[in-house]
Amino acid sequence: MSPKSKSKGKKNKKGKGKGKGRGYFQPDFTRRTRYPNEHEVIGVVIRNLGARRMEVLCTDKIKRTARIPGRFRRGYRIGVNDVVLLEPWNDLKGNKADITYRYRQNELRPLSRRYKRELDDLEVEIPRAMPEEGAPDS
Repeated sequence: MSPKSKSKGKKNKKGKGKGKGRGYFQPDFTRRTRYPNEHEVIGVVIRNLGARRMEVLCTDKIKRTARIPGRFRRGYRIGVNDVVLLEPWNDLKGNKADITYRYRQNELRPLSRRYKRELDDLEVEIPRAMPEEGAPDS
């Protein structure tokens, strides 16, 4: 039997295994909302610039070019109109920052209670509470 006639296919592989391939569905669960420290600001993503960079409008009225650092690159899916937490760089112009956190939809309500004026200036759409099934719609 020549070596060319042997099968080159996979042998007894049953799948990718747990934790590989697509991620498991994780519903939104209640978690503690992260508030900005004294050196962080809240912002809204205006547009995606590519190469892990985004243009973000911050609560201090400055448009910054923000990047997703390597430690968050695989964990975050950040799109336009997402509310993010930024850590500005200490450069001369002050228009660059790192994205340190992305707020989920269920975290915007507690955030809007504390920072209502700042988020209203950015025109952030805050989701309303879900109406109960027996309550009439108005």
